[in-house]
Amino acid sequence: MRSLLAGVVLALALPAATAQAATVPERFNGMWVDAGAPNKNLCQRAEPKGEDNRPVESMMSIGPEGVTYYEQHCKIVSVKVLPGPNPQGDERNNLEVGLSCKGEGMLWSAREIWHAQTIDGKRLLVVTALTQTNFRDERGRRQNTPSMVTTSIYHACK
Repeated sequence: MRSLLAGVVLALALPAATAQAATVPERFNGMWVDAGAPNKNLCQRAEPKGEDNRPVESMMSIGPEGVTYYEQHCKIVSVKVLPGPNPQGDERNNLEVGLSCKGEGMLWSAREIWHAQTIDGKRLLVVTALTQTNFRDERGRRQNTPSMVTTSIYHACK
């Protein structure tokens, strides 16, 4: 009976440890816009009205709830801090991030490398999508979608 109780306590403790491991360091949190987006200085999350050309479709918000894009949301399921460019320094600007995503009627898993750096006083975030797997439609049926490696550069919204 004690071993069963110990097993239940351990099983309940494991998800909590996993949830803590998926915490993104503060420097990655916030609103980001694709550095190549037109009118990127109009960094707003609101839907454009009329002919307004805000880069809403190029926005990314990172927070405790996960990553939110224009028409998709990803839950952060794992975070691995990778060594920074200076092994002697305490800066840890690189993460390997596991995501569980949904949007536009699709579900998928992704693995990305995030690199945060400040250059000339501007905060930048480089996101390299390494894999996208397990694509499914909203009914859970597998979809045959190729996994593409992409890199995007974002700058922090003010």
